[in-house]
Amino acid sequence: MNILYLAHRIPFPPDKGDKLRAFRQIEYLSKRHQVWCACFVDTPGDHQYIERLRQYCESVTAIPLPGSRHVATALRGLWGLMCGGTITEAVYRSDAMSGALSNGFPSVEFDVVVAFSSSMAPYALSVPARRRVLDMCDCDSRKWLDYAEASPGLRGVLYELEGNRLKRQEKAWVEAFDATILITSAEATTLRATAPPGKLHIVGNGVILPEPWALARAKSASERACRNNATVGFVGVMDYRPNVDAVCWFVSECWREIRAVVPDAVFRIVGRSPVRRVRRLERVPGVEVVGRVDDVLTELRHFDVSVAPMRIARGLQNKVLEAMAAAKPVVLTSKAAEGIDACNGRDYIIADHADRIIRVVRRLLGHPEERERIGQAARQFVALHHRWEDMLAQFELIVTGMVGWREVRNEKLEVGKTQPEVASPHVNRSASPLRSSHLSLLT
Repeated sequence: MNILYLAHRIPFPPDKGDKLRAFRQIEYLSKRHQVWCACFVDTPGDHQYIERLRQYCESVTAIPLPGSRHVATALRGLWGLMCGGTITEAVYRSDAMSGALSNGFPSVEFDVVVAFSSSMAPYALSVPARRRVLDMCDCDSRKWLDYAEASPGLRGVLYELEGNRLKRQEKAWVEAFDATILITSAEATTLRATAPPGKLHIVGNGVILPEPWALARAKSASERACRNNATVGFVGVMDYRPNVDAVCWFVSECWREIRAVVPDAVFRIVGRSPVRRVRRLERVPGVEVVGRVDDVLTELRHFDVSVAPMRIARGLQNKVLEAMAAAKPVVLTSKAAEGIDACNGRDYIIADHADRIIRVVRRLLGHPEERERIGQAARQFVALHHRWEDMLAQFELIVTGMVGWREVRNEKLEVGKTQPEVASPHVNRSASPLRSSHLSLLT
């Protein structure tokens, strides 16, 4: 099949949630279909990755995002809001992208157009195709409304306005597309009541399970490179508001009490682009802001406990799945656990309040046998329920219109129910050789 894939940022390198999901989808589809990609480039340095992405696609059309500087983008968004639209649509409105989609594929008849994220929905609706699929991932409207609750004054008012307007648009897009994909059932809550039957589907994220030998090698390398201190860790992009809020809150409300009992403990904050507020945390004894690393697995293996103290969270937290896949015990809030249907107390430990987090982390740091037990259970859970192969096979069936496994209905989802095998009519194609910036504009 001929598939046009539209992405709100270039899906390479796969080093953060949205890029990882988009890249895995393109990589998987390219083994069986012909894929064309059109995307925005919001960072000048990302132009270098266009050629790498072309190894999976018939062509890659990469358009610079208009006004991609932070201030200019924020102004575009605000102007769109003032004119009765949404920040989301205004930020991603581009004559260059519209022109490229209108004139760039004169000889191609697309069977399917896939829009990754609601930002690309308007473009997908303008492209002639037999079928249109929207991978909304998260309901961005809910994120804006969460931001509104956490933000005082005019900023909160603007966030609430954006959230409500975008909520109406999301419902319209669900009606306009043949299928809409959400990353968790909880994300579909706001859309379920009004969505036409058969249009909403759930496709989670996956992880590549590290081999035992890779885990052992990573552990050995990390032990040579780091002190033998008790280590608590967090992994995430550190200019993303929910991540910044999580680590700052954890240090402010939990860390000193943890270290009072475990005085040699260190808290390692791993992730690219740490903002000033995060970098200042290094003034607190025991806090280390690591920044970007080449091998996240090595860092994960050095953790005794991984934390995800998210107070603002939507969708599926890849940082949690990756830590679980590395056999690390994870202490997380119920918001961070959304979409990961594991067993609390066996596969991870949910703690929503500072005193509970402090008690749990202290206990785990002092009991290596409990850390081992939870870590191994976590790894087994991920191996059974969050393999990329399973998620991507389901994604392909929805894209091609074959089946809607785990279709969202008003009744309860039957989690884990498998679909009978379906013979694919697609011509096999040899394998190629080898998740949100606009949400943080006003934060």
